[in-house]
Amino acid sequence: MMKAQLVRVADAVPTPWKNGGGTTRELLAWPVADDWIVRISVADINASGPFSLYEGVDRWFAVLLGGDVSLASAGSSPQRLGVSRTELHAFSGDVATECTALGAVTRDFNIMLRRARGRLDAHALRDGMVLDTNRELVALFCVEPVIVQADGDGAFALPGMALAVWQNPGRAPLHLRASTAVRGWWLEADRRD
Repeated sequence: MMKAQLVRVADAVPTPWKNGGGTTRELLAWPVADDWIVRISVADINASGPFSLYEGVDRWFAVLLGGDVSLASAGSSPQRLGVSRTELHAFSGDVATECTALGAVTRDFNIMLRRARGRLDAHALRDGMVLDTNRELVALFCVEPVIVQADGDGAFALPGMALAVWQNPGRAPLHLRASTAVRGWWLEADRRD
């Protein structure tokens, strides 16, 4: 059984945005940093402004802490997002998206997928504390601490604001269980054939 790699938000180095509106802490770039298919990060947004365009990239977003934001993607109605929302907000990196801060500084969870090269499924931990999968990349991000049980690997404590990652190139069956339904998300991804 493979061991989970743990990445704490507090341990990731913040990279300032070119526009000065915030910082990003990269938690994972899979399979490699300079040629990723999946990228998971946490951003601190200090000011309203446009998101960078990422052609060919599907994106997911959630507010983790702080104030609400409004995301307005071209051709879609603005979406107000806050900490009470458990589902990830999906949008395309191909279209212009404006982020408007509606109050305090906000910390946000971000996932990006190069859609031509991979598949990704994500769902809220509250919708299922158990995950059975054989995907190449499996991850769990939680806002609050949780105990995670992985068959054959025992239980471990996943701290709040941290990502657990299982890299599964052999596509072995994985049975994972979280102890409680805290706010968080299961992520499963693999390369396209």
